Amino acid sequence: MTAEAAPGGVPHAPVRHAITQAAEGVRLLVFSIGQALSYLVRRRIGTPLPRLGFAGRWEILAFILLAAGLTAAAMILVDPMVAGLRHRLPVWLIVLSERLTDLGFSGVVLWPLGIGLAYALLLTHAGDAVTRRIAASVAARIGFLFLAVAPVGLGVSIFKHMLGRARPHAALALPGPNPELTFHVLAWKSSFASFPSGHSTTTFAAAMAFAALFPRARAWLLALAVPVAATRVALGSHFPSDVIAGAAVGSAFALWMIRLFAARRLVFQVDAAGRIAPMAGPSARRLGRLVPRAAFSSAVPVEEARP
Repeated sequence: MTAEAAPGGVPHAPVRHAITQAAEGVRLLVFSIGQALSYLVRRRIGTPLPRLGFAGRWEILAFILLAAGLTAAAMILVDPMVAGLRHRLPVWLIVLSERLTDLGFSGVVLWPLGIGLAYALLLTHAGDAVTRRIAASVAARIGFLFLAVAPVGLGVSIFKHMLGRARPHAALALPGPNPELTFHVLAWKSSFASFPSGHSTTTFAAAMAFAALFPRARAWLLALAVPVAATRVALGSHFPSDVIAGAAVGSAFALWMIRLFAARRLVFQVDAAGRIAPMAGPSARRLGRLVPRAAFSSAVPVEEARP
């Protein structure tokens, strides 16, 4: 007989208790995610509707046309010039690019956000009413950040593998006068998954989302996003047009998610002129209440709280 199991192969009480607790935690997490998404969809849209700066219907159309035009121009005029660029750059720049480019991996952003979101959602079932409201407020903010990055990153990953544009290093080995315009549709190969850049999509979506929550850091966040996206060209992983398209798609999706949350008065508030600003979150002292709890109870809606 071992310490973990009785003679009949049945786990001892501590092991059974741990398994039961883990299963209950998973059940509550799945339930909380479904409840939070349902609440987001059913939440009433307030008035006035939020405005993203000066962006109205025609301005948004102009942004789409501008992004498409820049992408097409770069694809025709600039992309042919970057073939073999990595081999012509100094070693220090390549080393720096290899360090910076890791910031664009979706896992670097999504894993911490996902773990934090799961923890906050579980705490909406624990402790007293104040602790639950603080946890719900934190979960709403982390959930906004996660939703601003994860769906668009997944969509771009699927799309670029379906489109099958050759990456710069793969295009070097292809015949023909314009190998940078080679597309192998449904190839599902990493070497043919260049357009658009997933790193650029994730980087700009995350920069836009975090900048919306932390307006004072907006300039720094956007300034950092540019060199991180540019490393994809320096390392020979993407063409400039891939980076432009990814940045545009990531930015547009994050802005749409900001407007979606602001319209429902979640995470963001909207003034009489339609301007968007982040709601004040829990203070550092109140965040200290979010400590592990041993027991869980009934759920509460994941909605905005102003503790």
